[in-house]
Amino acid sequence: MTIRSEFEYGILRLTIDRPAQRNAFNADMFDQLAGELDAARQNDKVRVVLLKGSTGLFSAGADVRESLNAPETIDAAAGRLFETLRSFPKPIVAEVAGPAVGDAFTILLYCDLVYASDKALFSVPSVALGRTPRFGTAALVFGSAGAARAAEKLLLCEPISADDALAMRLISAVVPEDDLVKVVAAKVARLAVLPPQAVAATKSLLRDARNGWLTAQIENEEAVYRRQAASPEAKEALSAFVEGRKPVFAATED
Repeated sequence: MTIRSEFEYGILRLTIDRPAQRNAFNADMFDQLAGELDAARQNDKVRVVLLKGSTGLFSAGADVRESLNAPETIDAAAGRLFETLRSFPKPIVAEVAGPAVGDAFTILLYCDLVYASDKALFSVPSVALGRTPRFGTAALVFGSAGAARAAEKLLLCEPISADDALAMRLISAVVPEDDLVKVVAAKVARLAVLPPQAVAATKSLLRDARNGWLTAQIENEEAVYRRQAASPEAKEALSAFVEGRKPVFAATED
């Protein structure tokens, strides 16, 4: 399994574990993670979910080769996961020791608490791949960071350092690399012993406040994404990335 699962003391630990591909998500992994969350939703013993990556990574995002060769399959699986995340009733804490890219970064936007190592790095390379942000990424980054910073990071595909992410209100805290596991363990343990109904009810208030305005934005992002992803420009950008060459874009007409 490329999503490893461990459970004890009310804590479900889910580890993204595909290190040879930098923990990139293929369709099976999106489905595995959604399945683990669906099971946790139904299990009263699960109080909190801890999500992390293996070997000092978080995730390189969606598998680019699969996105090129089987786009409908991986897109459908990713969509199912994000629907699950938007409605998940229990707290999710993310431990980010290394890079979180593309869809992996978006997963973090749906976690309730995100603790990042001072070595962590985030990015949304959609435009560089001829695509657009989706699953609420543009709306959530805009809502947290404001127009100017959102434009800088999303239009230019600039990397986001851990300190930048904190300043943009995208994560909860930056933690020294050597202290990350200990700090996250304490936060997760605290959530596991707090009154579960009160935790769930408070999360529902926060989730409903977010989803109230986000749903329409997600629909708009998806429509724009599908139109752009089907364009020759997007296909060339993704092919060039996979083949390790510089993309060649046709000149636009005035």
